[in-house]
Amino acid sequence: MPEKVYGFQGQSYHKLKRSCLRRGKLFQDPLFPPTAMSLFYKRAPPPGLTWKRPQELCKDPRLFVDGISTQDLHQGILGNCWMVAATSCLASEPSLWKKVIPDHVEQEWNPKRPDLYAGIFHFRFWRLGRWTDVAVDDLLPVSEDGTLLFCRSATLREFWSALLEKAYAKLNGCYEALEGGNTAEALVDFTGGVSEPLTLDREALALHPDQRRALFQTLTQAHGGRGLITCSIRPAEGESVESVLDCGLVRGHAYGITAVRKMRWGERSPTSGSRGGTSRLFMVRMRNPWGTADWTGPWSQGSQQWQQVGRAEREKMGLIVRDVGEFWMEFGDFCRHFTDMVVCRLVERTLLWPSDHWRETRCSGEWAQAPNAPGASTGILLPSRPARNLGKDVPKPGGVNQNQRGDRREARLGERGRGGGKDKAQVAKEVVKRSNRKVERLKEDGQLNGGWERQTDKRSRCGGCINNKDTFLHNPQFMFEVQGKEDEVLICLQQEDRRIKRKDGGGENLPIGFEVLRVEANRLSRVQCVAEQAASSVYMDSRSVALRVVLSPARYVLLPTTFQPGATGRFLLRLFSHSHVSLSELKEDLPPPSVWQCCLPPPWVVTTIHLRRAAGLSQPKQTAPDVYAVIRCEDDAMRTRVFKGDGNPQFNLRAIFYRRFPEAHISIELWHRGLLWDSLLGRAQLQTDNRERGRSRTLDLHGGQSCSGYRGCIYVETSSSECLTDL
Repeated sequence: MPEKVYGFQGQSYHKLKRSCLRRGKLFQDPLFPPTAMSLFYKRAPPPGLTWKRPQELCKDPRLFVDGISTQDLHQGILGNCWMVAATSCLASEPSLWKKVIPDHVEQEWNPKRPDLYAGIFHFRFWRLGRWTDVAVDDLLPVSEDGTLLFCRSATLREFWSALLEKAYAKLNGCYEALEGGNTAEALVDFTGGVSEPLTLDREALALHPDQRRALFQTLTQAHGGRGLITCSIRPAEGESVESVLDCGLVRGHAYGITAVRKMRWGERSPTSGSRGGTSRLFMVRMRNPWGTADWTGPWSQGSQQWQQVGRAEREKMGLIVRDVGEFWMEFGDFCRHFTDMVVCRLVERTLLWPSDHWRETRCSGEWAQAPNAPGASTGILLPSRPARNLGKDVPKPGGVNQNQRGDRREARLGERGRGGGKDKAQVAKEVVKRSNRKVERLKEDGQLNGGWERQTDKRSRCGGCINNKDTFLHNPQFMFEVQGKEDEVLICLQQEDRRIKRKDGGGENLPIGFEVLRVEANRLSRVQCVAEQAASSVYMDSRSVALRVVLSPARYVLLPTTFQPGATGRFLLRLFSHSHVSLSELKEDLPPPSVWQCCLPPPWVVTTIHLRRAAGLSQPKQTAPDVYAVIRCEDDAMRTRVFKGDGNPQFNLRAIFYRRFPEAHISIELWHRGLLWDSLLGRAQLQTDNRERGRSRTLDLHGGQSCSGYRGCIYVETSSSECLTDL
């Protein structure tokens, strides 16, 4: 079933086109007019700039000339190589660009039917969980010398890349809003996939061949699954963006990876020149959005390695170059130079789901203040730190463009924490310091109206990160369960895009992240206290944050948060796994009442039981039993999985009970799993105080197979409260 598509700002491409054809006029977009406001918000347009339609620039304009290719992309004066690199990846996969450029045959110029041309085009981008259709006219900004000011094709009469860039600029507010960005954002916008930023440790990759092989395998799997991959070289301290390395590569510039090859080379190794036997070649093909092949090392154009390989053998090995700007590198050289990589994995939605594909579940949500809460925050208090930028990178004579590097950066908190040795706590301290300084400046300017009060209303859903102990659990909470065996999950949190607000002086992303808590196996309501952290993301002021983690079978609650409490905004939470995992929001503080509620007294005590482990279930040199545990409280029971051949099982089971008769005992039973029937190994009973927290107990097991006495012991932790929303 096709996904629903939403018109951007209420415009409908088909209605607008029909209206233009009926009136016999070419479309001119009132929401993105051919004026300076659609171009820039900080600087003035270049002198001599005009807006022209394609038929005013050439005699026979086309959307595509000889199909679509990565060769069709040449960056203009904008610093948007991050977007151009992502578009280059998009052009290499027909199933993807046909989603972004829908009805491409219908949109194409038809020289035989000029009466069907209305000067309107439309493109689709994936934003916050849904496809958005953006309609644009074909008026394009042209420089004084008569060439397109921004992105253009090598073929002068081909215009798909220029029109797609215009639609993306409209989606983001204006052309200048595209300056400086993150390739991961554009890849998600073009595909609806999930982007994983990876920081490459060059020293570790150089010292450990197994790590290089694992990384190459990751690339191979991602590329084989039609994933899109980009990479860049992060400038070190003191190095400038767009400076050129001795090998020809450019710092802070986005390259696309268009092919990955592993092969055996017989008789002679082109790299070493040795004869006899075979050598393995691990190769990657790169593309520069500038349309130039920068690399001057081994396997670069004209290098001696190519001279030892005939054209037929190159084609047989797959070592071909398709477009201008493409070049090959040996993977070892790639690992020595590149520091950052973005892998955008595509999400398949099919009925017959291969076991190695990700399954997706998603929920939308909002960080919001309590109803009728005064002084709603808009996030202006949150810090922003400039970081690695894929900014304005237009090739100039001499190789480096020195203009306007400093102000076009995509803020990314926690990057040093991942790649430069700082841990999460250190990064958090830096964020707090910067945030406090910003708050003080706003106080001095009178913008805070007496300061920013902490949001302590439990109805609020913007409690900040886990450092804010009083408000952290006020955030939205989402529950999921891993069943059967441990599973690798990929969690992605995406906030609404704020780039469109740059024209109004805003546009800064909120620092966001998330926590994963392991909770009671029978919990159905919101978490009231933090028991066990299972996973935690970094906090970054980028549009999305992703984490890949292996989780054991259990129930979990996921809390997406902003870094500081009080910040508001919408978000999309996506969870990918190889098994059937569902994601649902927890909205109530208490579980739904029983159908027998009217016949029974209400619960007035809540108790949590953490069955940690058992010991001594078998004697030395005896075969340990297959064992499981059952916790019984009033009419409820919780059972663990079976631990095979384990005399000291680590149960790690949490359960929560809302009790009507707190004076009654809670029973914990251990059972031996048999072929025909199960037998009781022993049981223990306990009573809890109505106001105890984290009480540890060691309980002897009695009864069961050995009625005469001791059959081991269990280790339990209990908490109870007369306030049902305490636990």
